[in-house]
Amino acid sequence: MRKRRIIVGALAAASVLGAAPTGASAWAGGTDAGSAPSARAACFTDAEIDGKQWVRTFDKAFANPNYLKCGSPIGYLYQGENYVYCKKWGQEYTGAYGTNHWWLYTDLDQGATRGWVSAYFLTGAGNGDDKAVDINGETVKTCSKVY
Repeated sequence: MRKRRIIVGALAAASVLGAAPTGASAWAGGTDAGSAPSARAACFTDAEIDGKQWVRTFDKAFANPNYLKCGSPIGYLYQGENYVYCKKWGQEYTGAYGTNHWWLYTDLDQGATRGWVSAYFLTGAGNGDDKAVDINGETVKTCSKVY
């Protein structure tokens, strides 16, 4: 129910702005007819940058324009050691190794300059379902400001 309210609210806001986020009609029960540049722009979420933490990813991870999986992937973070700026609780991502709701804001290796990558792709001690831990075992800090 909460997801539906968020989607309906996002669609209402988008209609005022004249653009619906990519995939929004599919989430609301309709079909996704694709996206125009203005629709993609409506999905982008930025975060305040206040330092970096190093993490390790076990695979090439796709990045979304925000932590709610709005729109199509905008780039990739390669497997290995990468830095992230912060994390934000968002849309659930489920794969063969578990589930995670944390999304990490970072600079990407391919595609757009920055994006949100699911913490699902993190490896190392302390990581797993709904966890986001850096290579030193410290919890990745939560984003202080998202806009």
